[in-house]
Amino acid sequence: MEPSTPSVLMRQRAIVKNRELAKQAREAEAEAMRRRAGATDGRGVFTAAPIDDSDSELSSGAMRMLIYSHSLPPWVDGVSTRFKSHLKLLKEEGHKVTVVTIEDQLDPQVRSSVDHVVHVDSTCLYWYPAKRFPDLTLRNLKRIWDACVRSRAQVMHCTMCPSLPLFFMCARALNIPLMVSIHTDSVTLLEKCGQPWPIVRLCGALEPLGTWFADATYTVSPSYSAILLQRGIRCLDLTWGGYANPAVFHPGRASSGDWRHKLSFGHPDDFILITAGRVSPEKNVEFLVELVRRFRSQGHRVWLAVIGDGPAAADFAPLHGSEDAGIWCIPGFLSQVELAEVYASVDVVASASTFETFGYTALEAMQCGTPFLGPRAQGFRDTVAHGKGGYLFDARDMTSAAHYLELMLQERHELFPPRQVLDSIKDFTAANCVRRTVQAYRLSAEQRRRATAKYGCAPALEEGEAAAAGGAGSGRGLVRRACMQCVRTLPALLMVFFIGLNWCLLHAPLLACWAAKQLARARRTAGATWDRSMRLTNLTRNRVLVGTQVIK
Repeated sequence: MEPSTPSVLMRQRAIVKNRELAKQAREAEAEAMRRRAGATDGRGVFTAAPIDDSDSELSSGAMRMLIYSHSLPPWVDGVSTRFKSHLKLLKEEGHKVTVVTIEDQLDPQVRSSVDHVVHVDSTCLYWYPAKRFPDLTLRNLKRIWDACVRSRAQVMHCTMCPSLPLFFMCARALNIPLMVSIHTDSVTLLEKCGQPWPIVRLCGALEPLGTWFADATYTVSPSYSAILLQRGIRCLDLTWGGYANPAVFHPGRASSGDWRHKLSFGHPDDFILITAGRVSPEKNVEFLVELVRRFRSQGHRVWLAVIGDGPAAADFAPLHGSEDAGIWCIPGFLSQVELAEVYASVDVVASASTFETFGYTALEAMQCGTPFLGPRAQGFRDTVAHGKGGYLFDARDMTSAAHYLELMLQERHELFPPRQVLDSIKDFTAANCVRRTVQAYRLSAEQRRRATAKYGCAPALEEGEAAAAGGAGSGRGLVRRACMQCVRTLPALLMVFFIGLNWCLLHAPLLACWAAKQLARARRTAGATWDRSMRLTNLTRNRVLVGTQVIK
């Protein structure tokens, strides 16, 4: 058939017309979604329409973010320190941040760095009672939902925790890109705390599941990213890194305070070694205690100061002032300024922990010009340049640790001058940290857009040709939009299962303890009731029991 026949021309016109109609329909749908994103239902209640992702705002300029961290000041740990500085840097760059937190007494500096603060109820993890997490309740779900809609967040950033399903349901239903950051090696933590192996295995299985439903997974160091990959968790190629505030941590702090005199009990010329941070079983502080005891038994004047607090602090407090042990330990945390003064005053800052996902303690010490001694494990490998900023010994190897400590004891000033130590961490800056993290936010949004495009409406060309061929282009578009809603909704419904599983992890042991107490109470009550009924029966028979004698 010739190309100029009327049937072919009519079909070509139909294809062009359907292409134009499909394009207009898609533009109208996008405009409607943008209007619904900021609309209310007439009662002042925000609607549940998907929130608009503006390409221009996501690709550059300020962003609207919703951030949840399980640790924020006044809680003291590395995660808390990281997010405190991160929120401050985001504000300086002009980003709008809403924070969801479990801390009722939130640090004033953190509160001043964000636009809105949303508090949620929390509960302790039975298997690790020292830490609290958001409770898995409908009230918390509603608070998070309202925070997402009111902030019109363009990206959601949550730390990995048992309450992640609450945030995922809101992110999926409202079409907000979700990035999960992993800071704590929970599997190793539970193992070191001696928890039952089923709980450790369950935690190891839930972490990959939690990240599979997120748009992107982010972590703090390349070493920990490699460990997570072995567990089935693929992180972004970017890692957060870290920095120590040079306005607080610097060598000039050594002139402030009389810390050498205090930490050595009046022997400021002796060699002083300190470890700082949370004092808990996984930090392996006893390794350093034994290391110092070995050196003191050989006649070396070495002191170890344990600075911090935690579940294991009471085990080392009795050693305070002991001449044999050479330990200074008064449980309690120091302020950042005091900690910087200590770092700058002592000879070496040390750690024996193989649990650190990022070496914040090492970074702060080296920012003060003091070398670091720690194991060649996890985050310390990414932070400490061996031979430049300090020494890394073989993990849990007393001989290796003693060898490097002896080198520092003999030639510390020749091996590690302050300028060399500072040069070894010159790339760990605040600008690099915030730049990488904001880039990770944009990568998360980009991955969500790709997923939406994959399961959303078909391109105009395909719809037009389909309509010309069979007249069913609009029907196929409706099917695809329905499928897109299912893709958004079904995973959120699937999270109900994980909420139940995590609820058991959080509450089942507590529920079992409560049931046991109630059963014991019921038994005591039943026994008392039986005793009263028997005494009443005896009284009605005009009998009084005295010892083993019956008196009528």
